[in-house]
Amino acid sequence: MKNLFALVLLIFSIGSYAQKESAAKEDITFNELDKKQIIDSLTKQLQEFYIRPNAVGNIKKKLNDNYKKGLYKDIIKPNDFAGKLSSDLIEVSKDLHFTVRYDPEWVESHLKKGDKEVEKKIKAEELSEAKKKNFGFQQAQILEGNIGYLKFDYFEDPAIASETAASTMQFLSSTDALIIDLRQNNGGAMEMGQFLSSYFYSGKELPLYKYYYNEKNRKKIEREMWLLPSVPGKRMEDIDIYILTSSVTFSAAEWMSYSLQNLKRVTIVGEKTAGGAHPIDRKVLPHGFSVNVPFGEVKDPITNLDFEGKGVMPDVLCKSEEAVNTSHILALQKLSAKNKDVLNNLDWYIPIVKNRQKNVNVTTEILKSYEGKYGKAELKYENNNLYYNWNNIATLLLKPLEQDLFLLDGINDFRIKIVSENNVVTGIKRIYQDGQERFYKKE
Repeated sequence: MKNLFALVLLIFSIGSYAQKESAAKEDITFNELDKKQIIDSLTKQLQEFYIRPNAVGNIKKKLNDNYKKGLYKDIIKPNDFAGKLSSDLIEVSKDLHFTVRYDPEWVESHLKKGDKEVEKKIKAEELSEAKKKNFGFQQAQILEGNIGYLKFDYFEDPAIASETAASTMQFLSSTDALIIDLRQNNGGAMEMGQFLSSYFYSGKELPLYKYYYNEKNRKKIEREMWLLPSVPGKRMEDIDIYILTSSVTFSAAEWMSYSLQNLKRVTIVGEKTAGGAHPIDRKVLPHGFSVNVPFGEVKDPITNLDFEGKGVMPDVLCKSEEAVNTSHILALQKLSAKNKDVLNNLDWYIPIVKNRQKNVNVTTEILKSYEGKYGKAELKYENNNLYYNWNNIATLLLKPLEQDLFLLDGINDFRIKIVSENNVVTGIKRIYQDGQERFYKKE
């Protein structure tokens, strides 16, 4: 059921940006002959371009049988018909890339593609839309322990997005490890995967993908995509890379994950991906409709395999919602094992991340047992919280990281550790990141 739900989400998430409703579109006359013409044109496009020619017969039979049975008869809205055709195509083919859309404006523009003014207008509109989405790049930040975090939700063409991609990578270029969040990424231009992957190597010539696609009359065109010899700014060839995936990670996002995993360059954390490996091309249908047709096949140069229908399996399986914290902890632990700087103890951050993933619950009884005076400090229990008061000057909330370890709200220099002997509190310790400790006896 979860996979079915994810599949439905993918249909609409990939195509929704092109399904623009307007009053004018709702007023169109849409009859049974129109529907038959759309189905016939669609199956003709599949016969000429679809990557699985042996499957076209079953698809054609399914759509025509549905038409003859009257399953499309009560559908009066074009977008509803597009959605029904999409789900029927996926049901019979098991190919998640199929999407039928109703967008007369796109079709009209596409049919005038040879017109330079029309092409200029289309490119300007595409650029404007891409800018509104920041070319897919949603978030870039530095997590505790100098771990970079990058979230982007689709792969824009580097022809218009390379400057944004490069500036994002430069912001993250001094981190000690990088987490790339593709959990909500539905794919796009594989060239963006090539562009970003090239930042993770230096002086290497490696193929990322090899592929072919069908042109008109099934003319087969073969290509390869390699690491780029040059990218703007600093590369990150020496740091560990973690890629986060979910059941809706799709297409080009899967290919970047799969390729770098086979090259042993990344650790994938999260859920198995959706399993859509084929490149697509959008073909015009009658009456303002269009269809995304998988028209080629991509293979990994190392395995000579793909993940179509299977998905990409993570190296570390966990729930999608736990992937950020899980990868953050993995990165900290690996860096800590290599770290020789006692002044920068990376284990210091692990309790914070673990507590973010699952909050520590300390009972009222235990918190009250910590009350008391400890030198110039006093611990007080008020309003279901424990507070640290120093010399009657400053009072700070204590946030539990463990049952007996607390973070001071607003203070990063030290933490408070409760010291007990035979289940009796005897004092507290100030614990510093460099390993120093100061003990204060309970009065």
